[in-house]
Amino acid sequence: MFIQLITPLIATSAIASYCLLYTDDAINVPQVSRTANAQIAHDQAKAKSWVHDNQDYPRNVWFVMFWSIDNGDYQGQGHVALAFLDDAGNLQIHDSEVHRGAREAYTDLNEFYNWFGSVGTRMTFLGWSEGVDNVKIIDEIKTENEVKEVKIDKTKLEKYEMWKVYAFPFFVYRDQSLNRNIFYRIY
Repeated sequence: MFIQLITPLIATSAIASYCLLYTDDAINVPQVSRTANAQIAHDQAKAKSWVHDNQDYPRNVWFVMFWSIDNGDYQGQGHVALAFLDDAGNLQIHDSEVHRGAREAYTDLNEFYNWFGSVGTRMTFLGWSEGVDNVKIIDEIKTENEVKEVKIDKTKLEKYEMWKVYAFPFFVYRDQSLNRNIFYRIY
């Protein structure tokens, strides 16, 4: 389960071929953190262990998606978008093509590949990410069911079992004196 740290301003305007600029502007990435292209941004996010190379998208939070561009003038520069998946499984992908007014949001990866394929561009999905350009927009939260089991070395435990702890809680009266007559034995 993930929590939204930064909600993107999806309605940010965009320029064709400036997907990273759109994404960075939508989440307000500081100028000092912005990288030259989406492939560099992907590699940086992957080094931070933010990229998940699967399609098990988090639900009800905005997240980042990355692709490689495998041919043409933009080969090696990558592509990036912002996406949202609701509980009903409805996906929306927003990139510079959508927000320059060329089309509506993509609703699945096939629609995305068909759009870019119509101009001969081949792309490969690299994964979804928790952030981009040093800005994390979602963070995983651990639920109570995700408690890790800890193994205890019983030989070490037996060594310390002989120790008993006595606690003396001190109660303060209104006159600021202490009541030291109560103690508990803790095993």
